[in-house]
Amino acid sequence: MSTLCSIMQRRSLVYSVLGVAIAVLLIAFPLATHSLAQRSTSASPPLRNLVQEFDPVIMPEATAYSVFTTNPDTPHQVWYRISGGDALFRQRLRVFVENASPRPQNQLPPESALRQEITTNAPTGWFVFPSETGIFTYYFDGDHRTTPNSPWENAFGLKVKRTRFSNGNLYELGFEDQASLDDYNDLELQVAIVQPS
Repeated sequence: MSTLCSIMQRRSLVYSVLGVAIAVLLIAFPLATHSLAQRSTSASPPLRNLVQEFDPVIMPEATAYSVFTTNPDTPHQVWYRISGGDALFRQRLRVFVENASPRPQNQLPPESALRQEITTNAPTGWFVFPSETGIFTYYFDGDHRTTPNSPWENAFGLKVKRTRFSNGNLYELGFEDQASLDDYNDLELQVAIVQPS
């Protein structure tokens, strides 16, 4: 009888260890396959030789903005940071990355493509994704909420200013958290996509 109990205890221990190992793998594998953005040690993206500054574009119903690549053979790297904001409400930035062409306006990828979430509009340092080759789309979603316990709501609009450099583009994004669309400065970001010339 004691031998049978001993065997059952060993089996129980083996099954417990196996269950924990499987759970760890199920959690770790998706995290290992996604490229999370890393804080950069460099002062700013290596954009060089200003080519052209474009006038700002107002997008009154946009809730997110995407930058994307079109040449599958040219390597690229995306940098971004929160540059500030002047808002009455709490702000949130969510960054998604998808190895695909852009989706229609205001359609975000699934949560599995979420790479970072920052729940403030306080300025940050630059974040940078690893260099990639292929067709990629990077989504920058600005949200707000009026109280700490209220649900997050989409931005009411977006202002985008693009500056072209010889090796990429810099985008200055401003999200609006008021239906009156007053200033487009509640959550402000800078996004750079760097590609060799």
